[in-house]
Amino acid sequence: MNWEYFTREELACQGTGECDMDEDFMHKLMAIREELDRPMILSSAYRHPAHNSAINGAKDSPHIYGRAVDVQCMGNVAYKIIELSIKHGMTGIGVAQRGNHDSRFIHIDNMSSDTHPRPWVWSYK
Repeated sequence: MNWEYFTREELACQGTGECDMDEDFMHKLMAIREELDRPMILSSAYRHPAHNSAINGAKDSPHIYGRAVDVQCMGNVAYKIIELSIKHGMTGIGVAQRGNHDSRFIHIDNMSSDTHPRPWVWSYK
């Protein structure tokens, strides 16, 4: 599938090269990107389950379902991505805004709390 603002390469698993993004998630991500009106640099998107395990990702991570991305950002851009993610129906927002600027990101996903019970918004250590 072709998404206007994102290449297959940046959405693909960094371990296997496979790309299996969920279509509903991608429509929401596109709406966020459209309204943000600036590039979104992804540090992680789809993860094949074997790669997710190899990098010690969460056991049932939304990334393995193609329903999550981590967006490199900080400051006002991070705040705006959080705001737009809530507006466009994302149900999981992880905030990593400490340390080196290059390692700061916002995780967004649209997993149901029925199947993935967790806080709606959380911070990483």
